[in-house]
Amino acid sequence: MKVDTEQFMRDGYLLLRNVIPVDELADMRLTAELMVDAAKRNSQAARQEGDPQGGDWYADVQPRVQIHEVVTEETAHLVDFLLGENTLGVSAQLLSGPETAICNAQITCSGLIDYGYGDWHRDAATAAQAPTSGVQADMMANSIGYVQWNIALYDDDVFWFLPGSHKQRTTDLQRRELLTDNRAALTGGVQMDLKPGDGVVYCNIGQHWGSFYSSKLRRTLHLGFRSFGSDLFTTSHHFHWDADLEFTRPLSMPAREFYSRSAHLWAEERDRIEATLRALVLRDEAGFRAGLADLHPGRKHRMVAVILLCHIAAKITQIQTPELATMSAAERRPLIDGSPPAVYSEDMAARFTAEEAEALGERFAELRRRLDSEEARVEARYTRLHAELKPEATAPPNFKSRSLRCFNSEMPEGFDVDEFIASWKE
Repeated sequence: MKVDTEQFMRDGYLLLRNVIPVDELADMRLTAELMVDAAKRNSQAARQEGDPQGGDWYADVQPRVQIHEVVTEETAHLVDFLLGENTLGVSAQLLSGPETAICNAQITCSGLIDYGYGDWHRDAATAAQAPTSGVQADMMANSIGYVQWNIALYDDDVFWFLPGSHKQRTTDLQRRELLTDNRAALTGGVQMDLKPGDGVVYCNIGQHWGSFYSSKLRRTLHLGFRSFGSDLFTTSHHFHWDADLEFTRPLSMPAREFYSRSAHLWAEERDRIEATLRALVLRDEAGFRAGLADLHPGRKHRMVAVILLCHIAAKITQIQTPELATMSAAERRPLIDGSPPAVYSEDMAARFTAEEAEALGERFAELRRRLDSEEARVEARYTRLHAELKPEATAPPNFKSRSLRCFNSEMPEGFDVDEFIASWKE
């Protein structure tokens, strides 16, 4: 399936008809339902005392099947479809990198009741990744890096997207709308009316909305793919499947090889991140510049990669503090989970000593000070605006929430790679 990459870069999404061919739809529905049944059984089996009847599945607004947790020989052909020309093939066209890997594969489902409206958001967070304006400029100058999919097995009009928002800052009007009611349609938002077999592939840093979560039957494939070897260091550093690849045993040989290659690419990237951070610890300017260029070959907007490394290093430093270092990984998880997830951060932290982790914190100190200062300025400004828009509100806005976590969207002014190096170089 050939797609219009220029339209995707312009709008941030493509609505594609018959991603699942009509003659394959019935079988795909049955296969998905077998996976849903398995996920429900797993939920019941994992139920602890005090958990809802049936486990977490029945308490979720939008229950999700993690395909790697339930796939069997009987259902493995669904994975072959996910890695076919209409999905992986299209993703590779849009990502335009030497290699493409799969990040996640899920089935999003309807809940038991009408839960109501969800919130508008970008799949990004300045405090955990990098300021949105920098990420957007990086993508437009270098490459997208990551794409996400919804492929409907039944009629599905839940998903909305704000065209162009993947490359545009949140406007003043949109900020006012989000502060006033983040669960209502944004001006300019477009509803995706997916018929059975249709799909929408989109840049997930764009503003999108799950709109109304109802009990109407919903079985929608939800996928994520990222590039390796392209000109940017993507914000997606992790995958949502088991690294030991045990789940791939029932898969076809091409699918097993693809997952194995994906795992190798991620492991290799973590090694390169370690080497780059280790150069920082040693105050090795040449080594750091070389590592940064390896992670982010594009010459423009490399500072975005530095900020992403800053947040990875912050997790390493946090794990190696005396308070957390004595905890088990399970005890630490609620304190460090997020983006990147705990399992990723644990792997990276294990590569550094406490002294090296402390040195990393020192190297990024000036950058963090600037990021924190901008965050405080932005939050103060929009707290005042929120009070004007909603004088009856009894609490300030939550800038960690999905709708507001990208309000702080600007890169540090006058502080690029050279200035960052000067801040720690002796």
